Amino acid sequence: MISHHRAFIARRRTERPSEEYRELTTTEWDEFLSHFELRKVALGTCGRDYSTPCQHENACVRCPLLLVDPAQLPRLQEIHANLVDRLEEAREQGWLGEMAAIETTMAAAAQKLEAMRVRAAEPSTVHLGMPDFRASAGRVTPEL
Repeated sequence: MISHHRAFIARRRTERPSEEYRELTTTEWDEFLSHFELRKVALGTCGRDYSTPCQHENACVRCPLLLVDPAQLPRLQEIHANLVDRLEEAREQGWLGEMAAIETTMAAAAQKLEAMRVRAAEPSTVHLGMPDFRASAGRVTPEL
């Protein structure tokens, strides 16, 4: 299987333009690394693709690409509580546009909080057992 995979990769490389396989310049490598440094935000890490702009204008709580750091759960809870207070103020003042924006952000924050609660309740490791591929390799061990 491994030799077939290596042969596949070698065939694919011959079909691709050779300039895709050139060595990166120091500037290109630094730019690549800095992109990932800029993805670190207060609540965790932005999961957007390399060299793509933030489509949500840094409204990270709303963004589905935000990968929340579990250590930031208290911060996210604080943000959600603050949004509740801001929503009440917007209602009192009659700021309908602000109310809609806050409600959208609150829903996203609540969704992220729930996902974090679910993730925290799951076991951190999963025992997958030992793989047994003898039968698929045509070898069968007799039962004892």
